[in-house]
Amino acid sequence: MTFQLTDTINSTQAALNQLQQELPVLMQPGQWQERYRFLMQQAKRLPQIPEQHRPNSGLIAGCESRAWLLHYHNQSSDQHFFLFESDARIVKSLLAVLLCQINGMTTKELKATDIEHCLQRLHLTQHLSQSRARGLTAVIKRLQSIQQS
Repeated sequence: MTFQLTDTINSTQAALNQLQQELPVLMQPGQWQERYRFLMQQAKRLPQIPEQHRPNSGLIAGCESRAWLLHYHNQSSDQHFFLFESDARIVKSLLAVLLCQINGMTTKELKATDIEHCLQRLHLTQHLSQSRARGLTAVIKRLQSIQQS
């Protein structure tokens, strides 16, 4: 099966839209293990980006596992779309939780969004190892640089 950018963006958007609707589950108080299992299930829903379509420019420096963040700006609709991949399912899930809140935004909407708050409001970061937290910080910094461009 060949990799089609438009198809991958559309299937990623569909999975992220579904996750967006399920975010209240993550916001409920409960055991971290239950929330962790929920996150791991979400990673399975997301399309994979084949290795040959993961450019080095998309690789996130600072992540313990390999993670890629790819940004596409549709000029005609002024929407920003993100594709992502990781060798670690929990990292892919955390990226999905973050990106489902901003994927498809216009430039104006993206610039007005507090990306760090998107994760903080879900109270997920306090359960991460230091290396995963550093990796997530690196992703947030990359997203903030996209916001400012």
